[in-house]
Amino acid sequence: MAQDSTKLRQIDSLVKVINESNITPQNDTIVQDMPDIGLFMKTYLSIIADGKDLKKYVNRLVSTRLEKGTTKNLTTQNSFYFDNNKLIKVEEFAIDGSNEKRFDWYYWEEKPLYYTFQSEKSEARAALLLTMSKNLTDHFHQKVSKQ
Repeated sequence: MAQDSTKLRQIDSLVKVINESNITPQNDTIVQDMPDIGLFMKTYLSIIADGKDLKKYVNRLVSTRLEKGTTKNLTTQNSFYFDNNKLIKVEEFAIDGSNEKRFDWYYWEEKPLYYTFQSEKSEARAALLLTMSKNLTDHFHQKVSKQ
C-alpha cells in the first residue's frame, strides 16, 4: 500500500497542476426542458486541453424535477483527469437535497488503482469510468485531427 499511496500523491499532484493551469477551458451547455414530465435539466460541459493532450473533462448536471407536487433538485458532476491522454483520476459528486456523496477513482497505467466508493458495484463502476474515458479521448482526438 505504501507504493500505492505514493502513486495516489503523484496523481493528486498532477490533478492540482491541471486545476491551477492557465489553460482556458472550452465550455458548452445543454438544456433539456420537459415540462410534460416535470423535468428540467441543464448540463455544463468543460474541456481543458493542451494542444492534442486532453487534460480534463467535466460533466455537471443540474436538474429539477416535480415529484408528487414537490420540487426535487439534483446536482451531479464527473471530472475526468488525464496525463498523456491516459485517465489518472475521476472525481464524482452528487447532491440530492441535503444528501451529498463524493467519490474518487484513481487509475495507473490504464487500470483502476484505488477508489473511495466501497460496494459490490465498485469494480464495475471503475471499469465503466475507464471505458467512458477512452471514448472521451477517442472523440477528442477525432475532433482535434479534423482541425
